[in-house]
Amino acid sequence: MAFTVEQAKRMRAAFQNSGRIVQVGHQACSSGQMEDALQFLSDRRRMGRITAIRMDHFRNAPAGRPPWSRPARLTPEVNARNVDWPAFLGEAPAREFEARRFVNWRLYADYSGGGVYENMSQQICFWYKALDLRIPRAAFMSGGVLLWKDGREVPDTMTVALEQPEGILISWNSGFGNNHPGIAEQALGDQGTLWRGNQIRYLPQKIRRSGGNEMAGRRSSAPQAHVQNFLDAIRGTAKPSCPFELGYRVSIACRMALESHRLQRAVRWDEAKEEIV
Repeated sequence: MAFTVEQAKRMRAAFQNSGRIVQVGHQACSSGQMEDALQFLSDRRRMGRITAIRMDHFRNAPAGRPPWSRPARLTPEVNARNVDWPAFLGEAPAREFEARRFVNWRLYADYSGGGVYENMSQQICFWYKALDLRIPRAAFMSGGVLLWKDGREVPDTMTVALEQPEGILISWNSGFGNNHPGIAEQALGDQGTLWRGNQIRYLPQKIRRSGGNEMAGRRSSAPQAHVQNFLDAIRGTAKPSCPFELGYRVSIACRMALESHRLQRAVRWDEAKEEIV
């Protein structure tokens, strides 16, 4: 939702004084999987005490086609006359117009949070909503450009750990050079597991719940569900599935991960000052 903590705070101030309905674009919040997860979680005995959430996001790309990189053969229309370069830069450091940076903005740390913002944000938002999680108490990120040596600045291989104040440790592992183990998440409780991939499933811990049964999610997701929810919220017949406050917490968690990577150390969230330290 926001690139920095300061931007998130400015957005919050604007939202609080606007009276507007805001929907943040983490569309899984409007999915049938979310409905299934909330139903599975409604009986606390199923999961017991959740202490860990493990998430993966691994993908690959054909040889010679680095992820997110558009061809160097840029169209003639991408030039200093046709691009509002100062508007594109925004609060990023000033520099001369560069067509490659404009077209491939996702590769550069001045404008992009890389896989953390593009992918981790979507995955952690699902669990932040399902479990009503707050901003992490601490975060650590390690990784780098280990494979795609094409001038990109954002890591292609990384791992993130988020220490939640609720007593849950979230781990996120990602890479752009191999598509195994794919994209999936597991919420781990001492009584059971929620596994989320193309489908969401509940798996009991038989050592503790010998009589527990596996269950598979059944609710489908319409392609336009998130937009439909937003329109219904505007009409007053629903609440936003991903309200501003949820997007705010997710954006701070993602910024904490990137700050940890930038500083090469763990960072913490000062709740009183609302600052990363």
